[in-house]
Amino acid sequence: MEKDDLFDFEFDKDENGWSVTGYYGRSEEVVFPASYKNKPVKNIANLFSPNQKKKIKNVIIPESITSIGEGAFQGCTGLTSIKLPESLAFIGMEVFCGCTGLTEISVDENNPVFRSLDGVLFDKTMITLIWFPDGKKGKYSVPDGIVAIESDVFCNCKLTGISLPESLQIIDGFGFHSDQLTDITVSELNPVFSSIDGVLFDKKKHKLIEYPRNKDKTDYAVPDGINFIEHLAFSGCKRLVNIVLPESLELIGERAFAGCEGLKAIILPMSLQYVGKQVFEDCPNLKTISLSRKTRIGFWAFEGFTGKLVYLD
Repeated sequence: MEKDDLFDFEFDKDENGWSVTGYYGRSEEVVFPASYKNKPVKNIANLFSPNQKKKIKNVIIPESITSIGEGAFQGCTGLTSIKLPESLAFIGMEVFCGCTGLTEISVDENNPVFRSLDGVLFDKTMITLIWFPDGKKGKYSVPDGIVAIESDVFCNCKLTGISLPESLQIIDGFGFHSDQLTDITVSELNPVFSSIDGVLFDKKKHKLIEYPRNKDKTDYAVPDGINFIEHLAFSGCKRLVNIVLPESLELIGERAFAGCEGLKAIILPMSLQYVGKQVFEDCPNLKTISLSRKTRIGFWAFEGFTGKLVYLD
């Protein structure tokens, strides 16, 4: 590890060049060096302190950079736009997570791995949606031809509505936990996913995948036929007071109702076989949970619950 006050950066050496691992400057604009001691700078690591992340407005990435490490710009709230160079071949997870002011990601048109469209980051072939800037607002239609959406792509965005195309087959992880989201719609021709009243399901309507956090309803009845509620499906839905679960339900995933602050009571149906861990975490107004003694309870499933358990059998 080497610190160079002339550059305001800290460097780590590897076989092919240098990685930037620390920043000591105070400028709102960070210009990464293309080389150091006659060798190229290849990688940008997660190098900024929390205070630095709040101050940075602008970042300039040179053509020498081939990779950006996991979380490298995470939480850079002042960053509004960024351009990725032709040389870039790898981007780690959550690189732009928490960049609440970011409205545009652009890519050099000669980059062989990535491309952007309307400020949104995709792979070059336009098969995978890699990142949606947190600061973009309004409604967004995922382009037709997109097959996969990477994990957490829409997690912190300010979108109110998202439309998914016929081509979409894979949603990696938990992609839609946005506090502004009111509706998720799906092309009727999509063979994998579907939506009812803005709520996301699998095509066969056996699994409830995502209930948008900002829907204005206080009551919601999960449709008959649903046998699995996905992990985090209702997480952060603060407006919901009453959730009715169907007798077809068999499994509830981890933290499925975490942060449902308005929820006061819930009846877990006799058909329910298993409840995942921390399922009712941060539900301060939940006073009663009714359930069967035969339902298997995951570790810490009722952690923080101080109300009354009512057994149905």
